[in-house]
Amino acid sequence: MSALSINISNLSEGVHQRTLEALPEEVGLDGRFSESTVVSATLEKTSRQLYLRAEFKTGGMFTCDRCLEEFRKELAGKFQIVYVTDERAQAGIEDEEVQLLSPEANTVDLTEDVRQFITLAFPQKMLCKEDCAGLCTVCGGNRNLALCDCEVEEADPRWDGLKKLLGD
Repeated sequence: MSALSINISNLSEGVHQRTLEALPEEVGLDGRFSESTVVSATLEKTSRQLYLRAEFKTGGMFTCDRCLEEFRKELAGKFQIVYVTDERAQAGIEDEEVQLLSPEANTVDLTEDVRQFITLAFPQKMLCKEDCAGLCTVCGGNRNLALCDCEVEEADPRWDGLKKLLGD
C-alpha cells in the first residue's frame, strides 16, 4: 500500500477526514522537489459512490526562468474525484474526475492523481518573484542584484527599411 492510499474497506457511510504524506520519490516527482507532499482529504461515502475533495501542498528548489537563480517555491492546489462502483453510473459521464471503483476494492490510491494535479499546478514560467528583472542581455549580470551601465540597442533590424523611408 502506497503512502497516498486510503483504506476504504471499513469506512462507514458519511464524511471522513484523512491527512496523508508522501516523499517526492513516492509520488514520482523529480529531484527539484525536496519537500514531502501533504494531502488533506475529505471523503464522503455513500452506498454507490465515494466523493473525494482534496488539497495538496509540496515544494522544492527551482531555477528562475528569467534570472537563473535558485529559489524555494511551494506548490498547492485542490482537486476532487468521484469514485463510482457501478459502470452504468459512469457510462453517461465523460469527466476525468469520475473514476470507476471496483465494489471489492479495499483501498483508493491517490498517488497518480496527486502527481498529475501537481504537474498541472506547475507554472509555465517559473519565476523567483513576479517582478524579476532577469539577466542583462549585454553583460549577463543579474539585474535583480545590481543595475549595470550597459547600453542596450532597442532597435529591431527588421524596421531599418522603414527608418530609411522616414528619413531617421
